[in-house]
Amino acid sequence: MKFARLSLALVSTLAVSAALAGCSASASSGGASSSGSNPTASAASMVTAPLTGVRYAAGSAEANGLNGPSVACKIDNSSAARPQQNLNKTDMVFDEMVEGGLTRFIAVFHSQLLNTDSDPKFVGVGPVRSIRPMDPDIISQFGGIVCYSGGQLKFVNMMKATSVFNADETSEQGKHTFTRVTDRQAPHNVIVNVKLLAANHPEIAAPQQGFDFATSAAAATAATSGIAVKSVKVAFPAALAEWVPSSDGSQWLRIQDGQPDKDSATGQQLHATNVVVLNVQEDKSIKDPRYGYVPKAIIIGKGAAWVFTGGKYVQAFWSKADRMSRIILTDASGKAINLAPGNTWVEMKPADPEGKLTITPVVATPSPTPTK
Repeated sequence: MKFARLSLALVSTLAVSAALAGCSASASSGGASSSGSNPTASAASMVTAPLTGVRYAAGSAEANGLNGPSVACKIDNSSAARPQQNLNKTDMVFDEMVEGGLTRFIAVFHSQLLNTDSDPKFVGVGPVRSIRPMDPDIISQFGGIVCYSGGQLKFVNMMKATSVFNADETSEQGKHTFTRVTDRQAPHNVIVNVKLLAANHPEIAAPQQGFDFATSAAAATAATSGIAVKSVKVAFPAALAEWVPSSDGSQWLRIQDGQPDKDSATGQQLHATNVVVLNVQEDKSIKDPRYGYVPKAIIIGKGAAWVFTGGKYVQAFWSKADRMSRIILTDASGKAINLAPGNTWVEMKPADPEGKLTITPVVATPSPTPTK
């Protein structure tokens, strides 16, 4: 598949150089040590979080917490739903197109669910909304639990046909995991206690590895071989996601529809260590009498990708062999693209002409000409 057309903000020569700059070391399952890990511990005594690549000392509460299941929640992203709650506690987030060209999230929680994190604000997640037809193909790779609030019966049945444990308002009644809060208007008021949901199911296995990770942020493929950028914009028909580097370049800060995207639990701007843009085809064969066609992103297959880490980016390719397989990122030669240890947001950009990607590169300031 050819790379999707970039905006004129990114000149074509940069696109060519980025494709050639994607070479990296072979896939690594390791990650950087977290602030809570033992820096003197050997690699053999460290445990790696499968969805972030962050390493913790074996036997620590953080490492032991990795044995539990992941929880993937369908999160509303309409204007009435923002700011969402506790999305900065995610390991991964998928941004997908739904009806009308709007977007909705799949927020995947794991590494902070069962550890010693005593943050009292990290309990409720939401607002949680309904399931969509592409969700089984995205969530199945994690196993674990999926939480959602309703959905068309055929889509709910598709989700229930997977090996993922389904948790919705009906099945969770009396378990104190789902709550309708009064400070948000329905239907944007469903909040889920993901910690309790995970704790209620210790029998469910931890997720498999997500992406490939470098041993440190500095060793990530984009950090070592990428092109510096000022911003990246992913335009859906009726939504705009923008990411800009933080002042130190270690994080990407999220802007939604021109406004800083905030976490209601803390007031902080949503941020990610890595941003991955996947160019995906959309199945338009599913019709709805009220909303027209219901988009289904085709995530089993392959396509073009762009990987953003450390204020830089490289072009890449993505592939997913089947529903249960993880998403693989490689360069043009087939070598693994390694992300920095940390959380990742995945922007599932519809293929042109529905979706548009704009990358604004950093332009070096020329040195002043000597006057003498």
